[in-house]
Amino acid sequence: MTEHLTEADAGNPRRRPVADVLSVVRRNWWILLCSALLVGVIGLAFSVVQSSEYRSSATLYVTSGSDPNTQSAYQGSQAAQQRVASYVKLVTSDAIVMEALRDGSINLSMDEARERLTASAAPDTVLVTIGATDTDPERARALATAVAEAMTRYIETLEQPSGGGDSLAKLTVVSFASPAEKVAPRVLRNAGLSVLLGFFLGMLIVYLRERFDTVVRTAANVPSVVGSPVLASVPQEPMLRGGGTINFAAGATSGAAESYRRLRTNLAFSNVDKPPRVVLVASACPGEGKTTTALNLAASLADSGDRVVIVDGDLRRPEVAKRTGRQPAVGLTNYLRGDAKMEDLVQASDFPNLDVLTSGELPPNPAELLASDRAAAGIRELAGSYDYVVVDSPPILPVTDAAVTARSVDGVLLVVRAGSTKQPDLVDAVEMLRAANVSILGLIMNDVQSGNAGYRYSGYASTEEIAAVVKPTSSPATSATSPPVLAGGKQGEPSLGSALNSTGSGR
Repeated sequence: MTEHLTEADAGNPRRRPVADVLSVVRRNWWILLCSALLVGVIGLAFSVVQSSEYRSSATLYVTSGSDPNTQSAYQGSQAAQQRVASYVKLVTSDAIVMEALRDGSINLSMDEARERLTASAAPDTVLVTIGATDTDPERARALATAVAEAMTRYIETLEQPSGGGDSLAKLTVVSFASPAEKVAPRVLRNAGLSVLLGFFLGMLIVYLRERFDTVVRTAANVPSVVGSPVLASVPQEPMLRGGGTINFAAGATSGAAESYRRLRTNLAFSNVDKPPRVVLVASACPGEGKTTTALNLAASLADSGDRVVIVDGDLRRPEVAKRTGRQPAVGLTNYLRGDAKMEDLVQASDFPNLDVLTSGELPPNPAELLASDRAAAGIRELAGSYDYVVVDSPPILPVTDAAVTARSVDGVLLVVRAGSTKQPDLVDAVEMLRAANVSILGLIMNDVQSGNAGYRYSGYASTEEIAAVVKPTSSPATSATSPPVLAGGKQGEPSLGSALNSTGSGR
């Protein structure tokens, strides 16, 4: 499968839902953990401070007496079962509770006693279970015993025929009130349920966060109204986050290096009839990695054998000179003012095929200079001397510089930082470019988590990969006798920092 197809597949909506869910969980694991721990601690604390409760229960057996209408033992059993439901209701009646409190000398009010009492009957049986719960285990046992005895006496009187004789039904205590057992709080159970509840609460928070989150995190989050393909997803790498440039000539095989090679390939396929040769690299807002992308795209194009010049078109906060160790005092603004020819301003390097045109002195009116006919002529002049011209520009939304410069190029590559760029900002930037009748070649996603960066060449990377990345220089101007140092590099290997260390002809 070709490189330009693999990246499209990475953002295909046919991605497995399970993989998407796992990606969301992996991204928000801290919310789930914090929610589960917080609710778990609250549940544990509540259980610890809660008063202990004890329960005692007694069991009674219902029998049917000498009912003259009873024709068989079976009918007697049926009559007893029919009475059971009524007896359960009587347990908390005024007559029973009052008698139990009086005879058992229990210091509780009628309402308090009712709250502590429960009664139940097993289906299809004649057994009634009376339970009493209290913070005092002895009082719980005494209450259960007193209610059971009151029930036996009350039912015997209640079932007495009006004409005298034996009771039609009676209750017999078959299991006296047991020693009260602790039933609450169940600390471990409550803590476990609280953790589980906290986890589900965290899942709800994550769902709502994802549902209303406007941040672009993967290619699938790119709004459909943008209508531009994601040409490359560059995975997170510490050196790139620090503004470094990959040394493709050293055979870098990291995931980021392969992503920029994929970008190089996809750029050639973006317009088969007329491949773009002059490319503007922009982003919606500051801090999304446009300069890093422009430098690495230029380096990857130069590594393929094409002659490339990178132009610092950011006349407000230029970065190219600082990151490449070039002299920032002379550059694009000198040409725009007519102070020098373009060929005298481009700084050559020992790095194969790659030259640099810095911004020059910062002007008070950058947008007017970039919109001038001389700026367009200068870009055309560079296009006639190089296979590729890569222009780094200011962000699109804060200023109009990128929009006016884009009119002089073949197309724009729009840089998006995963987890930072907001969808409304991206949509606004695209609409602004379209309003200027600018061709958008595609999107590049920076800082993508490795699981969302498309295909990776796992297993091919080595320790030499570290030597293939250049640290940005700390000084905006580096002299020709003090080249920037390649982090971990081998002696004699060319790097972008050391290569862009001498000035010379535009070629």
